Amino acid sequence: MYARIALGNVRKSFRDFSVFFLTLAFGVCVFYAFGSITEQTAVIDLAADQRRLVGQIVDILNGVSVFVLVILGFLVVYANRFLIRRRKREFGIYLTLGMDLSRVSLIIVVETLAVGAGALAAGLVLGVGLSQLMMYVTARLFEATISEFAFVFSSVACARTILCFAVIFLVTLVFNVFTVSRYKLIDLINADRVTERVKLRSLPVSVVLFVCSVALIGVAYRTLLDHGMLEEGPYFGIATGLVTVGTLLFFFSLSGFLLRLVQSSKRAYLSGLNMFTLRQLNSRINTAWLSISLVCAMLFLAICSVCTGFSVATGLNESALRSSVYDASLFTYPSGLSVGYTQGAAADDGYDMVAALRRDVPDWDALVSAAQQVDVYGRPEDEALPTMGWFVGNTDYAWGATMGQALEGSGDTHVNVVRVSQYNALRALVGEEPVDLGDDGCLLWVDTLSLKDFWNAATEQNPTVSVWGRELAFTGPRVVDEALSDGSGGTTTGVLVVPDDAVPAGEVPVRSLLNVSYGGAREDVEPRFTDALDKDYADVFYTQDDGVFPWPVFSYTTALSTLAEASGTTVMVSYLAIYIGFVLLVSCAAVLALQQLSEAADNVGRYRLLLELGAERRMVNRALLVQIGIYFLFPLVVAVAHAAVALSVVNDIVFLMTGFQIGTALMVTVGFVVVLYGGYFLVTYLTSKGMLLRGHERG
Repeated sequence: MYARIALGNVRKSFRDFSVFFLTLAFGVCVFYAFGSITEQTAVIDLAADQRRLVGQIVDILNGVSVFVLVILGFLVVYANRFLIRRRKREFGIYLTLGMDLSRVSLIIVVETLAVGAGALAAGLVLGVGLSQLMMYVTARLFEATISEFAFVFSSVACARTILCFAVIFLVTLVFNVFTVSRYKLIDLINADRVTERVKLRSLPVSVVLFVCSVALIGVAYRTLLDHGMLEEGPYFGIATGLVTVGTLLFFFSLSGFLLRLVQSSKRAYLSGLNMFTLRQLNSRINTAWLSISLVCAMLFLAICSVCTGFSVATGLNESALRSSVYDASLFTYPSGLSVGYTQGAAADDGYDMVAALRRDVPDWDALVSAAQQVDVYGRPEDEALPTMGWFVGNTDYAWGATMGQALEGSGDTHVNVVRVSQYNALRALVGEEPVDLGDDGCLLWVDTLSLKDFWNAATEQNPTVSVWGRELAFTGPRVVDEALSDGSGGTTTGVLVVPDDAVPAGEVPVRSLLNVSYGGAREDVEPRFTDALDKDYADVFYTQDDGVFPWPVFSYTTALSTLAEASGTTVMVSYLAIYIGFVLLVSCAAVLALQQLSEAADNVGRYRLLLELGAERRMVNRALLVQIGIYFLFPLVVAVAHAAVALSVVNDIVFLMTGFQIGTALMVTVGFVVVLYGGYFLVTYLTSKGMLLRGHERG
C-alpha cells in the first residue's frame, strides 16, 4: 500500500520532481559518457603514442570526476530539500490520519528510489548515446579512423556510475528521513501559513554599498586590463579580491534599493502587476543574495572554462597543423654554449648535417628523399646585429599588457640571421617559389603569428637595418610567416633573411636544423626513420658535455608526433572544458531553479488571491515569467560582464601562444549556455506555472 501511495505521488507530482529528475539524469549522462572513453577509443585506429595520451586523459578525467560527484551530490541533496519543504503539509496530513513517522519515511524512501531509478535509467540511456557521439568526435580530434561501426557499451563505466549514484541516493535518503523526523506535526500542518521573515535594509546604506560595489568592480576590471595575468606582482590577486568583494556587495545592496529605484518611476511601478512582481523579486534577492553571488561566481567559471578550453584546444591544433609541413626536423647547436667554439666534430664535417647523417645512418638515402639544412647565425655577444629592443624602441606600436609582459626582458636579445640561399632551398622543399632580395635586401621571417602585425609595423617604420655593419633594406615581402621547422609554431619571434655575402666568412651558426622529406608515406617511413636515429644517437639525445652539444643531432621531432601531441592536448582540454563547464552550469541553473520553485510553492496563496481579485491569468503568468526571468538573468549578466573582461585578457594569452583568437570558441560557449541555462529556465517557469494553476484549482 505504501509503495502504491509513493508511486502515485510521483505520477501526480512529476512536474514538481522535474528539476531533480533533470539534474540527476544530466549528471548520470555526462558521468557515464566521460567514464567510458577507454572503451570508446578501443574501436578507433589510434597509434601507440595516441593510446598513451588517451590513458593520460582518462586519468585526469577520473580525478575531475571526484569533483563532479561532490557537486552532483550537493545538488541532489539540495533538490530533495526543496521537495521536502514543498510537501510539508502533505506529510502532516499523513501523520494526522494516523500514519506513524516510520511509514512516512518509507513513502519518502520509495519516492526517492523511484525518481532516482528513473533518472539513473534515463541518464544511462542518454550517456550511452552521448558516448557514441563522443567516439566519433574523439576520432575526429585525433584525425584517426573507425574501421567499421561498433556499438560501444562500457560495463565498467556503467557499474561505476550506478555505484557512485547509489551512494548519493543513500546519503539523500538518510537526509530526507532525518529532516522529516525533526519536524513537529503543528509545523507540518501550518507549513503553508509560515512565511519567511524579510529584514528590510536602510536605503541610504544600500545606495552607498551599491556605489562602492560598482567602484570596486570597476577598479578590478581596470587593474586586470592594465596588468594582465602574466605580470609579476600582486595585481592579479588584487583584481580577484576586489571583484569578489564587489560582487558580494553588489547583490547584498541590490536587494535594499532595487524596489525603491523602480518606485521612482510611478508609471513603470504601477503598470500591470509590476508592483507585486518587484516586491516578490526584492524579497527573494534580500534573503538569497549570498547564494546568488556564489551562482554568479560559478557561472563566471563555467563560461571562462568552456571558452578558454575550446579556444586553447583550437589554437594549439591549428598551430600544430602550421608547424608540421616537413616530415621531420633535426636540431643541434654547432657553437655550443662556449663562446666562439669552432672546433670539434661539427667543424670537421664543415657544419654539414646531411654529410654526417649519411655517414652514421646506413639507410639514410633510402629513408630520406630530400633534406635542407638551415643555419641560424647571431651569437648573443655580437653587437653588430640589431636587437629586439631596437625594433620595439623605434616602432610606434600599441602593445597590449599581455604581449608587453611576454616580451619583457627580451630587449637585449639579438635578432638572428639566415642566409637567403638556404631559405629559398627550404621553400623549394615544400613547393614554394624562391624570393629575390637583390644585393642589399632582406626580409623578416616569423612563425609567431601574434607578432606578425608588430613586424609589419616595424619593417614599415624602419625600412633599413644594419647587419654586421651593412645597411639592408626591407624589400618585396617584408614579413613572411612560415614554419621554421616541425613543432616550431610560436617559437620563432623573428629571423632576418639576408644575402649570403652579408654573413661574415668564418661565422659559426649558433643553431642548425635539418628539415626532411621521407622517401615514402609518413606512416610507412617514420617508424624506420626514428628507429635508425635512435639506434645511432639515442645515447646523446638531449645531452651536452661542458657546453658542447652532440653533433649532428641533439634532438628531433616529426610531423606525426607533433600532430599526435596536439590532438591529444586538444582532446584533453576540450573534454575537461566541457565536463567542468557542464557541471558548473547545471549546478548554477539547478540552484536558481530550485530557489524559484520554492518561491512559487510558498506563494501559491498570493497568486491565487491575485486571480480572485480579478487579475487575468495572462497577467499572472507574465508576472511569474518576469520574476523568474530577472532572477535567472541577474547573476548571468554580472557573470558575463566579469567573463568579458577576463576573456579579453585570456584572448591575448591564447593569441600569444597560438596566434588565434577566441571568437569561434565564444560562439560555442554562447550556444552551450543558452541551451543548458535556458532549458532550466524554461522548465522552472513551466513547473512554477503548473504549481500556481493547481493551487488555484484547489482553492
